[in-house]
Amino acid sequence: MLYESIVSARETDEEISGAVFENDTAENCDGAKTEYDGVTFSRCRFVNCNFTGASFYGSSFDGCDFSNCRFEGAYFKDTVMRYCKGDGAVFKDSVLRDLTAQECSFSYADFSEAVLDGCRFEQCTMREAFLSECKLKNTVFRGADLSRADFFGTALKGVDLSDCEIGGIM
Repeated sequence: MLYESIVSARETDEEISGAVFENDTAENCDGAKTEYDGVTFSRCRFVNCNFTGASFYGSSFDGCDFSNCRFEGAYFKDTVMRYCKGDGAVFKDSVLRDLTAQECSFSYADFSEAVLDGCRFEQCTMREAFLSECKLKNTVFRGADLSRADFFGTALKGVDLSDCEIGGIM
């Protein structure tokens, strides 16, 4: 149902609103420029999916795996991610506003040139993540593992990393 809904939304240029997807898988799915409003994804798996330019408003991801998926130029507003795996996912040039990520894994994820405004990363693993040339505004990292993360060209003024693991940070 998840795969079919994404394909239908892309073909009809209609948003997916208020839907709940549980224990579902989308594989090799093109969800570029699709819109999601108030959608709940619970224990869903996304394999080799493209969400370039997609928009997520008031949505939640709980226990999902979207590792290595593409979210380039995507927009997230009032979104919550809990216990998710996004290792190697690409969020380059994305805008994340008021996003909360709790106990998620974003190792090797690419957030370069993204705007993170009002975001909270709590107990997240972000080892060797790319956060280069990001714009951080009111963004909080609490208990995050940022080992060997790349912050090249990202201003960290006012960002408290005192309870984060920052060994080998670049």
